[in-house]
Amino acid sequence: MQKNQFFRQGIVLTAVSFFMRVTGIIYRSYLARSMGTEGVGLYQLIFTVFTLSVTLSTSGISLAVTRIVSARLVKGRSDTVRSAVSRCLGYCLCVSCSIAVIFLMLAPTLADRLLGTEQAAPALRMLAVGLPFMSVCTCMRGYFLAVDESLSTISGDLTEQLLTIGLTIGLFSWMHPQTPTDACMLAMAASSTGEIAGCLLTWCLYRRSLKRHTPPKGVRSKGIFRSLLHIALPGTMSSAARNLLGTTENLMIPRGLRQFGASYSEAMSAYGVLQGMAYPALFFPSAFLTAFSSLLIPQVAKAHAANRQAYIRHVTHRALAATLAFGSAAMVFFLFFGKETGRWLYNSDTAGFYLQLLAPLVILMYLDGVVDSILKGLDEQFSSFKYNVTDSSIRVILVTFLLPRFGLSAYICILFFSTIFNASLSIHRLLKVTDLKIDLLHDLILPLAVSSALAAVVKCFLLWFGK
Repeated sequence: MQKNQFFRQGIVLTAVSFFMRVTGIIYRSYLARSMGTEGVGLYQLIFTVFTLSVTLSTSGISLAVTRIVSARLVKGRSDTVRSAVSRCLGYCLCVSCSIAVIFLMLAPTLADRLLGTEQAAPALRMLAVGLPFMSVCTCMRGYFLAVDESLSTISGDLTEQLLTIGLTIGLFSWMHPQTPTDACMLAMAASSTGEIAGCLLTWCLYRRSLKRHTPPKGVRSKGIFRSLLHIALPGTMSSAARNLLGTTENLMIPRGLRQFGASYSEAMSAYGVLQGMAYPALFFPSAFLTAFSSLLIPQVAKAHAANRQAYIRHVTHRALAATLAFGSAAMVFFLFFGKETGRWLYNSDTAGFYLQLLAPLVILMYLDGVVDSILKGLDEQFSSFKYNVTDSSIRVILVTFLLPRFGLSAYICILFFSTIFNASLSIHRLLKVTDLKIDLLHDLILPLAVSSALAAVVKCFLLWFGK
């Protein structure tokens, strides 16, 4: 019964995740055509700067709430759940509101020194308004995962995304922004409005869920902040360190390209095509994996708490085998049809070129996300912290010294090295703690061969049909 529920939730979440990825990629395509590659580059860079504040407000919270609530439910202490989640929500609000105020005050300075234009400050302020709502939603998402009601997060997520897209299109059609900074400000205003609406709906669903899973009168829960810090702090430190380094890296890419000889517009356009167009398209197929990987965290956490090692190995092997097979199909697709995908989505041959060039990394990108989810469920988040910080530090150093001398080709090489390095460390750690063996012939080589053969047949058919 529990297994069937897991797969039912996974199928529904996958369908919704796929729909959201489709609408998201269409939204990216709309932005690219409305703002141009320079506007997309600035849009992506603004979000990159804002990511650090989001990380400090939300990172590790969802995992912490999931594990805290799961542990209490396993021990039959549902009467303490209300108190536990309330304290986690209070922590989220305190941290996120403090960071939002700081961000509002420093927006002009951040825009001028980091983005190169003080006119981007209104866009940063717009994002800061939605930060507390984003943090609260993350906390409630952890609760829903713990009580096996992950479907309850769908309504809030759909509301947020659809409202953001609808408002952006409406504002662009009404106000006709003339500059990239004006366009970014309108898009960020729509994003924060969507966050607020999604949070309010999620809160209503959370209150209704509490009535089903907890007694009307709860008991005060003890040790919440200690548990919260133990679980969330390594994740927050890992994400904060990685995002700080990642933000530094992303800010240095346009600067490095300008030092290499490109103009401001050319550097921002190149950054926009790579990070704002190619990367979202590469991750688009992973919608089929994201839903199931999020469900793995509470499943593995409960099995780990009950010391069910055989079950953990079984679940881990199934998850890795499915990811390898799916990642192989996605990689082959981008290798064979990357150019056509870039033209269809963005009307850009350059984006298609990067899709084909980066396609070999797709398997490791997808696998790394699933492996991280399983490691979190096994209380191995500190290992991820070490690997992520090491990887990001190396990337910043390489970008600093190589990009001004060799341009964008150096950054492509850095991406290959970084993805292989980080994924290898995470996979090795997972295999070690689970004592799991992977059959590369059956789990990797065979899916690659089948996917390649099918793609070659389709490619030949399309070429013949085109003639």
